[in-house]
Amino acid sequence: MKLEGDAAAMLHAGTCLLLVLTPSTSGLRILSRAFAPAKASDVLSSLAADAAVIEAGGAGVIDAYGESSGWLKSFEAQIAEALGKERAVFVPTGVAAQNMALAVHAELPFTSSRTQPTPSVLLHRSSHLEMHEERAYATLLGLFPIFAGEVNQLLTATDVERQLLRLGAVGSAPACILVEVPMRELGCATPSWAELLALRALATKYGVPLHLDGARIWEIAPYYAESAGASLPEIIALFDTAYVSFYKGIGAVTGAMLVGSDAFIERTRPWRRRLGANPYTVFPYALSCARGYLMHASSFASRWRKLRDLAPQLRAAAASEGGKLVFVPEVPRCCQCHVFLGAGDSLDVLDAARDAVDAQHGVRVYERLRRADDPLCLTRPSGDANNAAPDWWFEWTLGPAHVELADDVFVDAWRAFFHVLLGGTDSSSLALGMVPARRFVPPSTGSIPLGPSIVPPSASSVTQDGKSRAE
Repeated sequence: MKLEGDAAAMLHAGTCLLLVLTPSTSGLRILSRAFAPAKASDVLSSLAADAAVIEAGGAGVIDAYGESSGWLKSFEAQIAEALGKERAVFVPTGVAAQNMALAVHAELPFTSSRTQPTPSVLLHRSSHLEMHEERAYATLLGLFPIFAGEVNQLLTATDVERQLLRLGAVGSAPACILVEVPMRELGCATPSWAELLALRALATKYGVPLHLDGARIWEIAPYYAESAGASLPEIIALFDTAYVSFYKGIGAVTGAMLVGSDAFIERTRPWRRRLGANPYTVFPYALSCARGYLMHASSFASRWRKLRDLAPQLRAAAASEGGKLVFVPEVPRCCQCHVFLGAGDSLDVLDAARDAVDAQHGVRVYERLRRADDPLCLTRPSGDANNAAPDWWFEWTLGPAHVELADDVFVDAWRAFFHVLLGGTDSSSLALGMVPARRFVPPSTGSIPLGPSIVPPSASSVTQDGKSRAE
């Protein structure tokens, strides 16, 4: 596996690491899941091996409340540099990272006053903070939401300015504008580059900080590179502050970073403590993030291309058996999207067809279906006179290992699924040649040389603020 770009830049002073990987073949067979379910013993063994190499170079791995670890400071500095910001801080969870950012932008703690309005945050109603975090920004921080745009439509600068003008008419402004790029609840559809530039211009015009919910910014970066020639640092540069995640497409156990100016990150420190995101040590999580970043940061372009190429093939495969798959967006913008199916079918019937294909082909076309009529599903395609609206959907995230699988593995599996589902037969019919039974054979396991590791300068060359004295 070749490392490129930011991951390759993490080489320090001639130290290299051979990561020994043993991918789970049972996990690869789940076509819609980015990574295989991991065994705790395998994860801990890998992290122990990484830590041993780093410690052999003279650096300390174990931090104390995020401090006193030259390695952790180096990792934070390297991510900040890769994203084009002055400084980064590691946080165990994205929920905490986002609320740390909001608390600083809102200049909390807030003192109630009859002459001072409650601080607000301007965001889209599909934001993860609104839909999946128990509204911590409101219930814990006391911030008031100002929603911009339609819940099932991409956020636009016009939507944002409409609310800024409304607030300005009463002498108010939000503490910050929060933008999720891409918008996960819309199938990872994403604003155009021109729209992002317009949002930046608005934030500057009205003097409001612009914060990026970049939970999947690694995933969407290739889209902006291809459509606008914009690099990842150029994307991040549009925002005053940003949060990035390491456990989703990167595959770490858990972990995030918040990036921004040196002054901003310094002001987040007490909020990290107040929000319970500053445990005695974070080194196992940070090591996992570093390992995932090193291994997968350069894989997102190929993962996107794979999913984009597969979408029309799978639509055709479904149609050839009388079925229908609907991708949202129709052309995926990254390696993640929504897929709809099963108009009029029960969950038991759909899962039975999935399991029949699994038994015959050794692949699982999806892991779990969700109801499309759930209020939390914002992208359900509408039906028409000839086609009922689909009743079920799943989120498809293509993983790095899936890039190496032949397209036929996906096509045959989905064709077989619809054959069983609509043909009224069980999986035994597949063995009769009605559908080619091209059984999935996983890639071989073994040692994969990944080149440079995330190993910092020696402990003696790192100052208390985590910067190399050579800088």
